[in-house]
Amino acid sequence: MRLLALVLWAAAVALVPLALVGGGAVWLAPVPSLFIAFVAWAVLWRPRFELTPEHLRIVDVRRSSTYDWRRVTEVRTKYGIEVVSSEGVRRTWLATRRSARLGAVVADRPGGADRLDVDAAAERMRAFVPVRPEQDGPPPATVVAAPITHRAHGWTVLAMIVLGFAATVTAAQL
Repeated sequence: MRLLALVLWAAAVALVPLALVGGGAVWLAPVPSLFIAFVAWAVLWRPRFELTPEHLRIVDVRRSSTYDWRRVTEVRTKYGIEVVSSEGVRRTWLATRRSARLGAVVADRPGGADRLDVDAAAERMRAFVPVRPEQDGPPPATVVAAPITHRAHGWTVLAMIVLGFAATVTAAQL
């Protein structure tokens, strides 16, 4: 997906001089290019999974969600990668099909990203999911909170809507 983002950025840059040479209105050319570049970043470049010993963070187009590993009960690969927690099932934007290719970067290891399929990426996630201990007796007297946080990307979604509308209007003028 990042390769496609690079191709779209190159196309967005190439559109500006082509439109300027064409003799149209100068301000009309950059608006569709800006929309293409922003969508390439928001949809293709920014989404990712972040795995740390403490939590799983899923960053997609609409929101960022952080799950403490104690709240994750299962990672499924039926329709891409799905994270099952005490909140329910979270279908991710990143790997929406089983044949999707993902890049995984391991900290402190040279060589760049490993190319993984969905099953291999899910196995890396499953390695962090704790095994539930058998509870024999009453629950513990104290419980430590294991938060799940969601942060909406409202400005990103709003920017895509506004830029999409502006790009449509300006493209109609070209």
